[in-house]
Amino acid sequence: MLTPMDIHNKDFKRSFRGYNEDEIDDFLDKVVNDYEKLFRENDKLKADLARSQKDIEQYQQLEKNLKDTLLVAQRTAEEVTSNARNNAEEMRENTTKECQNKIQEAEMEADRIIEEARNKVRAIVSEYDRLVREKNHFLRKIKITMESELTILNETLAEIPNPERDEQQTRTQGTQAEALQKALADHQEQVQNDETGEEKEED
Repeated sequence: MLTPMDIHNKDFKRSFRGYNEDEIDDFLDKVVNDYEKLFRENDKLKADLARSQKDIEQYQQLEKNLKDTLLVAQRTAEEVTSNARNNAEEMRENTTKECQNKIQEAEMEADRIIEEARNKVRAIVSEYDRLVREKNHFLRKIKITMESELTILNETLAEIPNPERDEQQTRTQGTQAEALQKALADHQEQVQNDETGEEKEED
C-alpha cells in the first residue's frame, strides 16, 4: 500500500512538451495531504477496530463466564431444592419456632430502633432550639452594638466642624442682620415722618 511519503518522493520522467511541473507538484501536494489524512484515518479506524474486537472478545468471555456461572447456580439451586424437599418435614417445626423467635427479635429490635430515633429527634430539636436562641441572642447583640456605634458616629459627625454648614449659617445670619438693620432704618424713617407730619399740623 502506498504511503504519503511514497507519493511525495515520486519522480516523473521529463519529456518534450510534457505537463507543467508546478501544476503536477501542486496537485501531488494536495494528493499527499488528502492521502495522509485518509492514511491517518485508516490507521485510527484500524486501531478502533482492534480495540472493538478486543472489547468484543472480553464481552464474549464475560458472557461465557456468566453463562457458566448461571449454569452452576441453576444446578446448585436444583440440588438445594432437592435437599430442602427431602428435609422439609424434619425442618418445618424447627423452622416455625425459629421464625417466631426471629419475629420477636425483629419486633424488639424495631422498638429499640424507633426509640433511639425518637431520642435522636428530640436531641436534634433541642439542639435546633438552642442554636436558634443563640442566633437570636447574637443578632440582638450585633444590633445593639451597631446602634451604639451608629449613635457614636452621628455624635462624632455632629462635633466635627463642617465648613459648608458654618458658611451657610454665616450667610444666613448676615442676611438676617441686614434685614434687621433695614427694618430698623425703615422704622426710624417712619417715626421721623410721623414727627414731621405732627409739626406741620401744629403750624
